[in-house]
Amino acid sequence: MERVRKAARSARFLKRVFSKDEIAYCMGRKSPWQHFAVRFAAKEAVFKALGMKGVSLLHISVARDANGRPSVLVAGKPEPGIALSLTHSDHYAAAVAVRWA
Repeated sequence: MERVRKAARSARFLKRVFSKDEIAYCMGRKSPWQHFAVRFAAKEAVFKALGMKGVSLLHISVARDANGRPSVLVAGKPEPGIALSLTHSDHYAAAVAVRWA
């Protein structure tokens, strides 16, 4: 969490890793660093689950459905066949992505 907090202080880092919607969502939260950290973990988990070469972390984004559940977008489009679970606390953030396609 602390590594993401330090890196996220740089606007350049944020723009290279997170979508505009993700940045807006995280910055609107009480503890934005927790939300950036869990989204970073989610991007890594999705990247590994998809096994896609040529896809950067910026292409992967975390959205929320009407019920608040996390979902995955790749290049701005919903990615079917991926289940995503996020968790975070004051000091840790973790994400699991499972592909069932």
